[in-house]
Formats: sequence, structure tokens, C-alpha cells
Amino acid sequence: MERTSIKDVYSLCVAHPEPMADRLYAETKQYLIDHVARLLNKVQEEGEQNLVKNYFLYWSQYSVGSQYLHSLYLYLNQQHIRTQKLSDAEIIYGSSDSSSGELALEVWQSGMIAPLGQRLVKLLLEAIDQDRAQQSLSIPIEAVRGTILSFVEVQGYRKKGQLQLYQELFEEPFLNASGEHFKRDAARLLQEKDVSLYMEKVKAKIEEELFRARRFLHSSSLPKVSNRCETHMVAEHLQFLYSECMNMVQGERKKDLSNMYDLLKSVQNAMVVLVDTVLDHIKTQGLTAIGNLQGENIHINFVENLLAVYKKYKQLIQEVFKSDQNFMGALDKACNSVINHRPNQGRSPCRSPELLAKYCDTLLKKSSKGISESEVRNVLIS
Repeated sequence: MERTSIKDVYSLCVAHPEPMADRLYAETKQYLIDHVARLLNKVQEEGEQNLVKNYFLYWSQYSVGSQYLHSLYLYLNQQHIRTQKLSDAEIIYGSSDSSSGELALEVWQSGMIAPLGQRLVKLLLEAIDQDRAQQSLSIPIEAVRGTILSFVEVQGYRKKGQLQLYQELFEEPFLNASGEHFKRDAARLLQEKDVSLYMEKVKAKIEEELFRARRFLHSSSLPKVSNRCETHMVAEHLQFLYSECMNMVQGERKKDLSNMYDLLKSVQNAMVVLVDTVLDHIKTQGLTAIGNLQGENIHINFVENLLAVYKKYKQLIQEVFKSDQNFMGALDKACNSVINHRPNQGRSPCRSPELLAKYCDTLLKKSSKGISESEVRNVLIS
């Protein structure tokens, strides 16, 4: 049956004395316009509460039909229409010479989405809000997702701008509505005045929103969703987060520091305060470790205490800050500052060169008493 139909289309396109391709195309276009107009009435028959469900039902059938039509009109598409394409702009913005499959999608966009788009989006946003509130959805999940993705699929034939309708009709209103939701959520959480709890809940919120985006939206929306959440729940409340930064660093509260790092790293220039606070803390710990050293083994205690501080905070940075180079650089700066420190507010000379030289001399003397060269080298480069 399908082969016979394709043959019939071919025969019409090459008919003599006058090919009928133009007429076939024109009548197919008019049929699609009339068909979508009838479907538009059917979609609206059961009122707003069933609008999305009915839209998705008829879209599912129509989109399959458009693919079949494209195959059925294969010769018309390849020989008659494609040869008349003048430029990419015609594919991007549509033309009277679209292929049959493209034509079907263009007719759906103009005859179905154009008159219903705003009403559909309003209902879709309400359904997503129900999902956020952990309420039962008034619309089947597959209808919500399928309707949203239809705004992408209906322009899938374009070479450029395939997401234009999706972004303008649905994504922009969705992101704006989500932004308002994130602001309200942040305001509610801030009332508890607990930075640790706030960070945990914001991290959970970002994960929750990304999971929801994967369920309902096109994949291109995922980074935009997380960015909106970070903007309204992190970037707009940095001073609140910073208010506990010093206590977290001085208390070396690893879980809190890890959460703060995860939240700040995506916000431009937000990490500076945390890095500087960590640097100052390491410097303080280093100076404490080498301060008030006395006795004949002062050079040994100086180096070993300093190495202990370095190793401790290198491990912390690897564990909590995932070896971020900003923090590794802060560790190096802090240790350099400790080594070059001059006591008595800079009035006394720096003793580090003398103590390091004496320590190295001790190591070299020990190497002649059974310590291997590799062990000496490991100590010197550690």
C-alpha cells in the first residue's frame, strides 16, 4: 500500500504534458491547514483542565503523521521542492517551498501553537509549581513533558534557531517564574539565620531543580536553571554566607566549608573571601607552630612543625576544596609568609635562613650515620 502511494506521488510529479507537483503541494498544504483547524477545536472541547492533555494527544498523532507524510512525498521533497530552495534563510524562517514534513510542522505551529501557546504555558507553569509543592499534578507528567518538548520538535527541521520557539514561548517565562520562586524560598530560609542549614538546603534545592528540569525540560535549559537558582539563593546573599566564613575556617568545619565551596565556585569572584580567610588561618597556625621555640633542637622543631602545618592543610584542601588551585596557591603564600616572618612587628631579623641551614646540616650529618640519601632527599623536598 505504501509503495503504491509513493508511486502515485511520483506519477503526479512527472505527469505529462504538465507535472502536477505544484498542485499536489498546494492541495496538501490546504488539507493540513483545514485538518489542524479541526484539531484545534477538538483540543479545546473539554476546557482548560484538559487543554494540555488533549494538545499532547493530538500532537503525538500529528507528529507521527508528519513523518509519514515526509516519507510518502519523498520524490516531491527531493526533486521538486529541494531544488527550489534558495537559501538557508528560507529553511530557518519558513517558505512556501518547505518539504512536506516541514510544511506539516509549520502548519501546526501557526494553526495550533500560535493560538494556544500562552494558555498552554500558563497551565504548564502551574503544573511545575504543583510538582515543586509535592502536590499531585493535575496534568499527566508525560503530557507536561511532551507538550514542552513539542515546542522544540516543531522547529526541529531548521538548520539554525531550532530552540527559538521553545526559548521565547516557554523557557523565558519558566525561568522568570522560577526566579521569583527562588527569591521567595531564599527569603524563607534566611529567616532561620543559620548559615550551615541554609547552605545545605540551597544545595538540595539546586539538585532538586536540576532533577525537575531533566524530567520536564529540554537539556539546554539545565545550566540556565542552576544559574537562576545560584543567582537568587547564593549571589544575592553573599554577605550572609560570609558572616560565618571566619568561624567555619577557624573551626575547620569541613562539611560546612565543602558546602560553601560548592556554592561559591559558580558565582563570579565570590570565592575570594573564602580563599583569603583560609590563607590567614593557615598563616596564623603556622606562626603559632613556630613561635616560642627554644632549646638546642629549635631548628629541628622549626622545620618539622612547619612541615606538619603544610601537610595538614594540603590534605584539608585536597579533601574539602578538591585541590582547587586558588587554595593551593593560598597555602603556598601562607607558608612563605610564615617562613619570611620577622618577629616583634618586623623589628627583629628573620631567622628562617639560619634555622633551615642548620636543619639541613643536621640531616646531612645524619646521612653519614645510616640514613639513606633518598630519605634525606624526601625530607628536604617535602
